[in-house]
Amino acid sequence: MTFADEKMMHPEDIEVEQFSEAGKSEAPAEPKYDTVMDKLAYHKKGVVVLLSALILIICLSVDLDEQRPLASRGLAVLLIVALWWLTEVLPLTVSSLFPIVLYPLLAVATPGALASKFFGGTSFLFIGGFIIGLAIERWGLHIRIICFVVCNTGKRPEALLAGFMIAVWALSMWISNTATAVCMMPVVHSFLKQLPDEYASFKSAVLLAVGWSASIGGIATPVGTPTNGIFLDQYQVLWPGASEFPFAKFVFIALPLSVILIFMLWFAISAYFVWFRKEKIVIDTEVFHQMRRELGPMSFEQIVVSIDLVILVLLWFTAAPIGDFSGWKVHVAENLNSGSIGLLVTLPLFIVPCGSQLPKIVKKYLGESRCGSKIEGKKPPMHILDWDSVKGGFSWEILFVFGGGAMLAYGTVASGLAGWIAEQLSEVGGGEFGFVLIVSCVVCMVTEVVSNTSTMSIFGAIIAATASLKGFNGVQMMMGVCFTASFCFMLPTATPPNMVVYATGLIKVREMAKMGALLDLIAIFVGTCY
Repeated sequence: MTFADEKMMHPEDIEVEQFSEAGKSEAPAEPKYDTVMDKLAYHKKGVVVLLSALILIICLSVDLDEQRPLASRGLAVLLIVALWWLTEVLPLTVSSLFPIVLYPLLAVATPGALASKFFGGTSFLFIGGFIIGLAIERWGLHIRIICFVVCNTGKRPEALLAGFMIAVWALSMWISNTATAVCMMPVVHSFLKQLPDEYASFKSAVLLAVGWSASIGGIATPVGTPTNGIFLDQYQVLWPGASEFPFAKFVFIALPLSVILIFMLWFAISAYFVWFRKEKIVIDTEVFHQMRRELGPMSFEQIVVSIDLVILVLLWFTAAPIGDFSGWKVHVAENLNSGSIGLLVTLPLFIVPCGSQLPKIVKKYLGESRCGSKIEGKKPPMHILDWDSVKGGFSWEILFVFGGGAMLAYGTVASGLAGWIAEQLSEVGGGEFGFVLIVSCVVCMVTEVVSNTSTMSIFGAIIAATASLKGFNGVQMMMGVCFTASFCFMLPTATPPNMVVYATGLIKVREMAKMGALLDLIAIFVGTCY
């Protein structure tokens, strides 16, 4: 049994295993605890259940607002769900289902109304994004992109660092930032092995830059990170009469912020670890050129996936009106949304045959070397994608988190809790800049210890309602919360890319926290001014 397997086992499972191995009829002795905190951790689920019951009792015995009789019940649900998300004693996939039980139980909303929010257009948008991302990973297109970028940036350390960061940043707009960081690690390791030990600080900087670039790149597009999807879901819940938030509009708003942050990160790391360094860093990029030569020509599958990705991005960008351009949806099918467009372009990948299945005359025209359809450790498949390849890599839990966030936003508004909190916060003095700065600082601190999806789900609707009551743009403020929820650079547990980098064993928590805190401050300042 591995250490990971032991972590996944419940205490009662371990006891049963010990009992069966010993062959004794009596029950095992009560486990010993070194400290009170150890005992508390062992009974963590029980503690959270008791705290949830206490929250429920207190909230139901208090009337927050006579004009909003359901507000206290809405507060109970919000606090209970937040508690389970914060402690993570259950997977977020499971605790995201709590609202559909608690809101009807407390007569805040009907199951039918909640179910309609649980699986919306944003879920289909991310399904399309996941499918194209899995196709890119399956056929190694991301490795080819990384090698191309790095091989064309030169041998100067700051240029090579820019190549790594740009490749990761661009890929994480369309592939999950976790997958991008994981796929990038073998390439980065091949490079770092060539460097002597006296470049240890530069090695750490490169690893941190890769992880943080993945998080920053995810900000730029609606499919880049789940928090963006939650924003789109909450937008539909809070402004039901408005049309879908355009894909292109989101990118036009988010991309400049992402560009500014990636540039400032590159500048800071280059200045501290390269330009102000006494010894000159000498780098040999032959490892990347060798890797690129081993890749050979683009395979048929890579060509198909590349074309599919370009078409998908173009259709997403041009579907809705942009300035004087009315958008192609009006002339083709007005009821299409970004989710259905994504599936329209990606589902054919399950039908298009692989290069090895093409007729001989087509193979001869394309070149036999492009039609090998090789996948490491597996037999050549029949199609570009198949269900077995998708179901294993698909992040199903994200869809549950989307749904849970949308239901929580709906219940917070329907109960009147969002309005009540907004009234209390509206009394806080300060102008728009001060309000944005305070919100950004709070959200940034919370997202370091709570998942960014949970942070966005909890704060999104409340801040939007508060902003509207104070006369600010509610959509703009909620988008600010969305962006700030991705500013999690300090701790390994803050976001999966940080953990991927920390798992290399070359980064200390102190190093990540020190540099991450500085990047958090820069991001908050830039985001607030933006």
